[in-house]
Amino acid sequence: MTVRDLREKYLRFFESKGHFRFPSGSLIPYDVTGRLDESLLFNGAGMIQFKPYFRGLAQPENKRLITVQKCVRTGDIEEVGDDTHLTFFEMMGNFSFGDYFKSQAIAYSWEFLTGADWLALDPKRLSFSVFEEDDEAYAEWDFWITPAGIDTATRVFRLGEDTNYWPAGSFSKGPPGPCGPNSEMFYWGGSEEPPSGPYTKEDWLRDESAGKWLEIWNDVFIQFDWEGHLRNPDRPADGYQKDGMPELPFRSVDTGMGLERTAIVLGGHKSIYDIDVFQPILRSIEGVSGTVRYGDSFEKDQAMRIIADHIRTSVFCISGGILPSNNGRGYVLRRLIRRAVLKGQRVLGFDKPFFHIVFDGVVDAMGSHYTELEEQREVIVKTLQDEEALFRKTLSTGSGLLQTELDGLDAGSTLLGETAFRLYDTFGFPLEVTIEIADEAGISVDVDGYEKALKEAQERSRGGQEREAVYSQKADVTELAVTDAPLTTEFFGYECTSGAGRIVRMQVSGEENGSATKVKVALDRTPFYAESGGQTGDHGIMIGDGFTIKVINTHKVSGVFWHDGEIQRTKEIPLQALLGQTVDAQVLAERRASIVRNHTATHLLQAALRQVLGTHVNQAGSYVGPDNLRFDFTHGKGMSQEEVGKVERIVNEQALANTAVQVYADLPIAEAKGKGAMALFGEKYGDRVRMVEVGDFSRELCGGVHVRTTGEIGLFKIVSESSAASGVRRIEAITGESAYNWVLEQTRRLREAAELVKSSPADLVPAVQKTLDSLRDEKRRREKAEMAAVSGRGAAADEEGNDVEQVGAVRVWFKNFGEVDQKIAAQGLDNRIASNPDLVGVIAVVADGKVTFICKCGSAAVAAGAHAGNIVREVAKIAGGGGGGRPEFATAGGKLPEKANEAIAAAPSIVKDLLK
Repeated sequence: MTVRDLREKYLRFFESKGHFRFPSGSLIPYDVTGRLDESLLFNGAGMIQFKPYFRGLAQPENKRLITVQKCVRTGDIEEVGDDTHLTFFEMMGNFSFGDYFKSQAIAYSWEFLTGADWLALDPKRLSFSVFEEDDEAYAEWDFWITPAGIDTATRVFRLGEDTNYWPAGSFSKGPPGPCGPNSEMFYWGGSEEPPSGPYTKEDWLRDESAGKWLEIWNDVFIQFDWEGHLRNPDRPADGYQKDGMPELPFRSVDTGMGLERTAIVLGGHKSIYDIDVFQPILRSIEGVSGTVRYGDSFEKDQAMRIIADHIRTSVFCISGGILPSNNGRGYVLRRLIRRAVLKGQRVLGFDKPFFHIVFDGVVDAMGSHYTELEEQREVIVKTLQDEEALFRKTLSTGSGLLQTELDGLDAGSTLLGETAFRLYDTFGFPLEVTIEIADEAGISVDVDGYEKALKEAQERSRGGQEREAVYSQKADVTELAVTDAPLTTEFFGYECTSGAGRIVRMQVSGEENGSATKVKVALDRTPFYAESGGQTGDHGIMIGDGFTIKVINTHKVSGVFWHDGEIQRTKEIPLQALLGQTVDAQVLAERRASIVRNHTATHLLQAALRQVLGTHVNQAGSYVGPDNLRFDFTHGKGMSQEEVGKVERIVNEQALANTAVQVYADLPIAEAKGKGAMALFGEKYGDRVRMVEVGDFSRELCGGVHVRTTGEIGLFKIVSESSAASGVRRIEAITGESAYNWVLEQTRRLREAAELVKSSPADLVPAVQKTLDSLRDEKRRREKAEMAAVSGRGAAADEEGNDVEQVGAVRVWFKNFGEVDQKIAAQGLDNRIASNPDLVGVIAVVADGKVTFICKCGSAAVAAGAHAGNIVREVAKIAGGGGGGRPEFATAGGKLPEKANEAIAAAPSIVKDLLK
C-alpha cells in the first residue's frame, strides 16, 4: 500500500463514521479562528488548529472531524538519518468535540487497524498501553482483543503519566488547563515472530526501548480541567500545586496516527526511508552527479537520508510562507537547508548547487495531494537557489574564520566550545570537521562546551512546540463578560465607519488615574477593523451613557475583536456596570480612508511587481498603515531604478483608470483560484473566501478594507527599495495625502537648491552641471599650482642646499608642506626620488588638526642601509604619533601638528643614527 493510498484510506474510513474532512493547518500555527499561537514555532500536531474547539471558544460545523496534518518538529534534528526520525511528517487524526469518547475511539482504532477492508494488520503483532489508572480504556481493549485470541495481560500495559497522559506528566504536575489520559498502539516489526507465552511489562518496555515495538497511533481522551496554583509565585520553575481536577463540560478525543510510520509497518520495511514517498527524492539525489547510489555506504546513505528529509521540510516551509532568516522559523529553515547542503558537499561531493534540483523529487512524491508545491514552484526553487549560493559563500568565509581562531592559539591549547558551535550554527561547520582541522594544528576542542551551546540552541529551536504545551492557556488574565456574550464578534465595518454595539467583554489593566482607566473591551458587533493581514487596527471613539472610550488599537483573538483604549467617565459608574451597555462606535474616518488607499495600492503593487520582475514574486510580509505602506516580496536581487520606475508607473496608470474594486464576500475557494486569485503567501484559507478584484489586473484573497474605485488612491509614490532579508526585498511607498505632501516637500527643496546656484527649478540641472564644471576646473588649477609650488620648493632646495643634508652615502631631503593636498605632496616626493636614487625624502602634510609624515628612499639609499619605515616611525614619535612600513616607502601619523617642523628637522640625525 502506497503512502498516497494509506492517506486516502484513512480519510475514507472516518468519513464512513460520520467525520468531516478538514484541511491541514498551515505549518505556521494559526488556529481555526485565525489566531497565531505564539507559544509554538511550528504546527507539530493535528490538534493545534483545533484548540478553540477543545476549549469551547468556538464551535465546529461538525463535531467529528478528520485531517491529515503537515507537521514539523525539530527537537530531534540530530537523530534524523536513522530509521525512524523525521523533521517533516504527516499526522492523520480523527477528532471528537463533545461527541463520542473512549469506547468509540478505541473501537474505531481497532477496526481500522485490523479490519479486512482497511489495514488488515495481524492482531497478534499489536500491543497497547494505557494510563495506569484508566480502567475504562483497559477494559475496552480487553473487549476487542480477547475474541481475537490475544491475552490482554501480555498485550495491554498500564504505564505512568509521563508516557500515557497529555500533557505528559500533567496528572500530578499540571499546568492548569484541559488534560486527560491516552492510549498508544504499537506494532511488532521485523521478520521475527512476536513474543508468545508469559510476557511482562518489563519485557515489553525492554523490547519497546530496543525499537521492536513501533508506536503508530495515539488516542488522547480530553476529560479533565486541571486546577492548581504555583507552589512559589516568585519561583515559577518550582511548578504547580494541584488543587483539583474536575470534569470538563464536555469530553473530546484527539488522535494522531503517523502516516510515514504506519507505511513502514504496511510495507514490512526496516527504515522510514524505504517507503515509497522517499523513493523519488532519493532518485533525484542520485541524479545530481550520476555517480552516487543509495546503498553504496552507510555514510553516504545517511547523508542522502538527511537531504531527503530536509528538502521535504524546506519546500513545505517555503510553500507555507516561511523564508530563511536569522531568527524563529526562518532560522530553523536556514539551518535545515545548510545542513543538507553541507552533507551534499562534503559527503557526496556535490561541488555545485544541487538542493533546488532535489525539489522535483518531492513534487513527484507528494505533489498530487499537496498541489501548492507546484503552484509555488518558482518561489521555492528561487529561495533554495539563493540560500544555497549564500551558504556556499559564507562557508568559505567560515573556513577563514576557523583558521583565524586557530592562529591565535598555541599548540596544545583548546578551542572554546562556544566558538566551535558558532562556526557550526553560523557557517554550517559540523563539530567533527572543526575537530579534524583543529587536530592538524595540535589544538583540541571543548566538546562539552559545544554540546552545552547546542542544547541551548535546540531549546530555542524547539520553541515550546512539544505537545506538553498544546493544551495550555494563559491563566493570569481576568476577563469580565455578560452571560450571553457571543463567541465571536460581528464585523460590519466594510461599508461604514460607525454604528451601535454592545459591550459584552472587558479587561481592565493598570491603576486607575482619576477618571481615566486603561481598558480592553469587546462588542457584540463593531465597525472597527482588527489588525490582520498587514492592515493595522482602527482607532476611534466609543460613546456611552456617562462615559467615552478612546480606542487606540483594535486586534482580534479567537474571533473576538478587542478594542484597546482609555475610558473617561463623566458619571460615577463602576467599571463592571459598563458590561451590557450599548455604545456609539465611531472609527476615525480620515485615518481609515488613508489606510484603505494604501491597502488597495498594495494589491496593485504586487500585481505590478509580478508583471515587471516575474511570477516568482510573492508577498513575504506587509504593513498597511495610515501614513505609508510596506511590502516585502520574494526576489533574489535589488531592483534597478528602471524597474522601480516601471512598477511605479504601472500602479499609477491603474489608479488613473479609476477601475471599480469588486469584492466577492463569500466565494468557494476553488472558484476564486480558478479566477486566478493570489493567496497571501503562507496564509491558511477555508472552503469559502473573500476575494478582492481590480478589473483584470489584480485578484487577491483578502479580508481587509479597500477603496471603491482605484481613483481614490490618488498619487502612488515608491520612496525606497531595499533588502529585508536574504532573498526578500522591501518596498516602502505612500499614497494620497502623504504622496501629495511628499511632492510639496520635494518641490520646496528643489526651489531652495535652485536659489543656491542662482537658477530656476526648470534650469537647475544645467546650472548644477555648470557649477560642478567650474569647481572641477578650479580644483585642477589649484592642484597644478600646488604641484608647481611643491616641485619648485624641491628644486630650490636642491639648488640652494636648503632642506637637504648629506648623511654618509645618502642625502636627506626634509620639508613641512603644511596644508597641501597629501596626494600632490606625495607625487612631488615621488618625482624627487625618481631622479635622485641616493635621496631619502621625509615630508609633512597638515590637515584636520593632525600631521601626516611620508618617507621614501631611493634605490641607492636603501642599498646604503636606509629604511623608510624605521625613519618615519622615529620622526612621528616627536609629534605624538607612530607608524612604519617598507624600506622604500612608509607613512606615519602625528597628533601634534605644532611639532611638525621639529619632527621634520630631526630627520637627518635620525637617518644618521639608523645608518650607524
